This record gives sequence, structure tokens and C-alpha cells, in this order.
Amino acid sequence: MEIFKRYLLMKASLRMMIEWPILIGVGVIGIIFQFSTFPFYPINNIFGFILLIAGFIIHRASHQIHKQAHLKSEEVERLVNGGIYSKMRHPGYLGIILMYFGFAFAWGIVWLLLPVAIFIMMTVLTALREEEMMRKKFGKKYDEYVKRVPWRFLPRVF
Repeated sequence: MEIFKRYLLMKASLRMMIEWPILIGVGVIGIIFQFSTFPFYPINNIFGFILLIAGFIIHRASHQIHKQAHLKSEEVERLVNGGIYSKMRHPGYLGIILMYFGFAFAWGIVWLLLPVAIFIMMTVLTALREEEMMRKKFGKKYDEYVKRVPWRFLPRVF
């Protein structure tokens, strides 16, 4: 359990160096062994590519505003609440989630949804743990931000 907690608090860039090779590996294995694919080829592939690009753009935009986003949570020195952060609290993680889904659909391999689901769950858990840390670090300032921006990932959804 301690390893899981440490993984959740690992720098996002290090996690990406673990998670993306796993996704690519599952994708390659899926192609080699002809795993089940999504129906509606090539629509699902185009949809996946669009999600992948949208996720990258959102993720990149979040890092343009929040230069410390790839640091460990406890290393963040200031609370960012402008730009895209005025609409949702974790736009970088939303971008990652969209990229994961996009990758699975773009490759068209159903089995990719298993590691995608695991990585998305871990991303959401990371966001929740970060919120606890931000609440401890910034106190009332963070509570006010949460009241102003109630949406973690998608405005009016979650």
C-alpha cells in the first residue's frame, strides 16, 4: 500500500515515463496478437486521434499557466487560479485523461481500456490527494478557490 501511495505522489513526468510505455506495449501486443478492436473503423480511430490532440492541447495550456505543474505537490509554491484554472481545478489531469482515452480509441484495441481505466483511476486519486495537500498548505485560500471553482475536471460534470 505504501508503494501505491508513493506512486500517486510521484512527479507526473515520472509517472508518464512508466504509464505511456505500458500503453504502447499493450497496443503493440494487441496488434501482434490481433486483440479485439472497436467497431466503427475508422470513426473510432479518428475520434481517438481528436481526443488525443485535445488532451495534449489542454494539458499543454495548463502548463503554460502553471509552470510548477510537473513538480511534486509539496514543492508547489503558489496557488494558480487564473486562465483555465478558473474553470476547473485539474486541467492538466483532464488533458492526461483525454489523451489516455484518445490513445485507446486511436489504436482501436479494446484491451487498451483496461490499463487506461487503471491509469485514469490513479490520476483521479492523485488529484484528490493533491487537493488534501493543497488544503493543508494554502488553508483558507485553497478553500475559497474550491468554492469559486467547484469542478475538478469538467465544468458542470465533475
